[in-house]
Amino acid sequence: MKNKSCHSWKGWIGAGVGALVLFLFFFRMMPYHLFHREQTSLFLYASETLDEYGEQAGGFARLVGDFLTQFFYYEGLGPLIVALLLTLWGAVVYRLLEPYIGRLAWIPAVVAVMWEAGRECGVDYPLSGTVAWIGIGGVLLFCRWLVRRCSWRWGVPLAGVALVIAYSLFGCGEWTKVYDKPDFAREYRLAIDSEMYFGRTAKARKLLDEAREKSPFITYYHNLLSAEHHLLPDLLSEYYQPAAQGLFLPVAPGSSYLTIYAANEVWFALGDMTLAEHAAILGMIFSPRHIGSRAIKRLAEINLVNGDEAAALKYLRLLRKTLCYRKWAERRMPGRETPEVNHWLEQKRTLLPRTDTLRSSANVTLSLRHLLRNNPENRMALDYLLCFDLLHKDIGAFAGDYQNFSMDAPPCRLYAEALLVYLAGKKAPLDEVKKWNIPLQVMADFHDYTQIYERGGGKAAPLRPKYEKSYWFYFHFAKN
Repeated sequence: MKNKSCHSWKGWIGAGVGALVLFLFFFRMMPYHLFHREQTSLFLYASETLDEYGEQAGGFARLVGDFLTQFFYYEGLGPLIVALLLTLWGAVVYRLLEPYIGRLAWIPAVVAVMWEAGRECGVDYPLSGTVAWIGIGGVLLFCRWLVRRCSWRWGVPLAGVALVIAYSLFGCGEWTKVYDKPDFAREYRLAIDSEMYFGRTAKARKLLDEAREKSPFITYYHNLLSAEHHLLPDLLSEYYQPAAQGLFLPVAPGSSYLTIYAANEVWFALGDMTLAEHAAILGMIFSPRHIGSRAIKRLAEINLVNGDEAAALKYLRLLRKTLCYRKWAERRMPGRETPEVNHWLEQKRTLLPRTDTLRSSANVTLSLRHLLRNNPENRMALDYLLCFDLLHKDIGAFAGDYQNFSMDAPPCRLYAEALLVYLAGKKAPLDEVKKWNIPLQVMADFHDYTQIYERGGGKAAPLRPKYEKSYWFYFHFAKN
């Protein structure tokens, strides 16, 4: 009896240590994909929604999984829920196998937990998958108990009934992916995306500055954060620029839903609600569940800014049926907005164009010029337009846009360097050069750059020490 009690305590201690390890792993190493899974799901406290869970096999598992997923919104609670469920799954596997292989059952139990933990690292793996496995294992334990408790004559039929009921409740497990594993590169991108979503820009900036990956996604948020502080032209050359893809993520058939989801952020910041809505809807359509609290919040914001109260109410009423976003929706109900929300709406509405136009979502310059014609003081749109021209090396378009919309005299360093490329290309006389108010130091550096370029036979190496971050270097050597 004493030996059995000792083994029982060891089992509890082992389970506790395992749960702690799992919690720390998801809390420290993989928390952001859990935030993302909450953002691409939506649990509504509505009878018609709850009725849908009973219409197919595994409905109870999906109900429990979706109910728990909503709590991933709170920091630390997602890792705790996943750790407890995985520990419970390990305990079920251990209990199933212990009568046959004894205490060695801990080995397959650990393997089963690692297998399921790997699948929980996926952004599209539903929590209901783990719930289903726990339910199936629990029913098998119950069936074994029935057969042992009752005679075979009664135990086997009762176990059969239990299995039928179990199938209706838990299905046959989740086989979206047989196996998955942590993707730390994706987790880093989701970390930046989530910190920007939560408005923690200082943390996002720190993550961006520490990023080792060179990708359009990372650069996109670098540029967006810089532009929101009116520093885009000052910092454009400080980090990797994959041509114009670092300014606008593509919303195209080949784009991932992660990219499309993020693509709406810049258009919303610029004030183009049409393209922001386009990207938000497509991101939701192509996401694994075709719903999402984040997209619905953005669609509500877009329609509030546009003044379309009927459309906004459609989304706000949905959010009022949630646990985590009820108060968020209440503060934005038309006619009952809080002073903070009203102030935010007034600021966003100053960016809206006052005229309509037909345009393709792929025609970025047309959209930006439309914003600027309606609101010449939209500094963020101006910087995006000019930097878009420069990253495409379209110097003629840049000069034209600078003349039509610029508010700077003299121009900032980046724009001054680009203007000198334009003037040199057209062999403008000195009198014309002076009209652009280009700082004398920039003109002197351009003369120095040209001399080094010619002496070096047009090679990059002699120019790197002094001019690698200049627009002239980008214009000559960057490959679009």
